[in-house]
Parts: sequence; C-alpha cells; structure tokens
Amino acid sequence: MNDTNLTDRLAYFEGRLEEAMRRSAAKEPHPRDFDSGYTTETFKTWRESIAIIKERIVSIQRQLKSD
Repeated sequence: MNDTNLTDRLAYFEGRLEEAMRRSAAKEPHPRDFDSGYTTETFKTWRESIAIIKERIVSIQRQLKSD
C-alpha cells in the first residue's frame, strides 16, 4: 500500500477512534454495525471497538515507518 493510502486509512481510523471515545464517554449504546467497515466481528462494547481501532492505527503507523 502506498503512503497516501496509508495516510488516508490512518486519518479514517483516528476519526473513528475519536467518535468511539466520544460516544463511549456519553454512555451511548453501542450499535452492532459500528465496526462493520473494517472487521467481520461484531463487538458489543465501546471498549472492544476502541481496542480494535487502536490496533489498526498502530499497524498503519508501523507500515508508514517501515516505508
């Protein structure tokens, strides 16, 4: 994947992380389809969603550093 695509993906996941953290702090219920764009797993809590998003961000950052 080229740097532009990785940078775009990083921005996407950072936005999703901000949204998940905001909604978690507001005690909003976790929608079943929140993570559907980037995993086939169905998470039931914001904590699970935030963890997978953070994993994706770290993975993308490693790829950008290795290029």
